[in-house]
Amino acid sequence: MLSVLAVQILVLGGLGLALGWRPVAAGLLPALVSLLLGTGALVALALLLAGTVRAEAVLALANLVWVLLLGLGVLVPTSVLPGPLATVAALLPSGALGDALRTSLVGGGWPWGPWLVLVVWAGVAGAAAARWFRWSG
Repeated sequence: MLSVLAVQILVLGGLGLALGWRPVAAGLLPALVSLLLGTGALVALALLLAGTVRAEAVLALANLVWVLLLGLGVLVPTSVLPGPLATVAALLPSGALGDALRTSLVGGGWPWGPWLVLVVWAGVAGAAAARWFRWSG
């Protein structure tokens, strides 16, 4: 899992740098923490989905969830979403991860609030997956 994350970081980071992206150096460490917390939360959710839903439905649900989460906080920053939707998006793992990476790599800050959201998602989804995950139906 972490090797895939490392390859993704290298490929996407290298492509971004080649296209002119210049992250704030002070934000590299908090960005790495954000990526690890985000990976933990999203993997826990994936295990919960894969271990509790029939195999036929996993692909459809995973694609639906992926598209919804991609739009809420990753591609569209939570700060530009309208009122209540911004609040909901900031409390989703995708929104928290997007906000954390923007805070780190654009502003060089330490995104404590988004990290808390990711830790809660990882803890709750991880506990639920540990409780209900089954290899076979």
